[in-house]
Amino acid sequence: MKLIKFSLLFIILLLTSCAFLLKSAEIDKEKLLYEHLQFWENIRIDGIIEANYKSYVFRKNITIKKNSSALRIDIYDSGIFGMQPTPFISAYYDSVLTIRTPDQQINLLNYGNKEEFDLSILFELADLFTNKDEIIKHQKLNYKDAIIIFSADMKISEIRNNANSSKITFIYLQDLDSIVFQKEEKKIINIQIDKITHPNEEINKLK
Repeated sequence: MKLIKFSLLFIILLLTSCAFLLKSAEIDKEKLLYEHLQFWENIRIDGIIEANYKSYVFRKNITIKKNSSALRIDIYDSGIFGMQPTPFISAYYDSVLTIRTPDQQINLLNYGNKEEFDLSILFELADLFTNKDEIIKHQKLNYKDAIIIFSADMKISEIRNNANSSKITFIYLQDLDSIVFQKEEKKIINIQIDKITHPNEEINKLK
C-alpha cells in the first residue's frame, strides 16, 4: 500500500513539475516574442545592398529607417574615397509608396498590384502579439495575404506573400545579419547589415 501511495505521489509531482516547466517555457517565449516585435518599432539599419533584377545589377550603401508610421530607404552612390555620398534611389512609404529615381523623378505608387509586396505589414508587427498563443504553438501566423514564420527563439525568420510568390528572409547570427528578398525562388535583393540602432526620430518625406 505504501508503495502504491508513493508511486501515486511521485506521478503527481512529476506531472505538476512538467506542467510548471511547460508554463515557464511559454512565458519565456512570450517575453522573447514581445521583445522581438518591439525591436522593429523604431529602427535604423545601415549596410550594403546587392540587387540583381532582370539585367540590372548594383552594389551600393543603404540606410533603412522605420518608425511607427513611416519607412524610408536611401541607396547611396559613394563619393571619392567614400566621402559625401549622394542619394541614388530613395523610397518613402506611409500609406503611399514614393520613389525618387536617379534622374530625380518622383513617382507615387498605390498598393494594389499583386506584383507588389504589401509594406503595411511592417507597421503592424507589434499588433501580432495579440496572436501570441498561435505563434508560440505553431511558430507561424497567417496574416492578411502573408504567412509569417518565426524561429524557435521567436524571431521573424520569413514573411511570405503567396499571392505573388515573393518572400523576405531574415538571417540571424547573433543579431540580424542580413535580409534577402526573393521572387519566385530567385534572389533579387540581399542586404548585408553593418549596424542597427533604435533612434526615436522623425522620418522625412521625399521632396
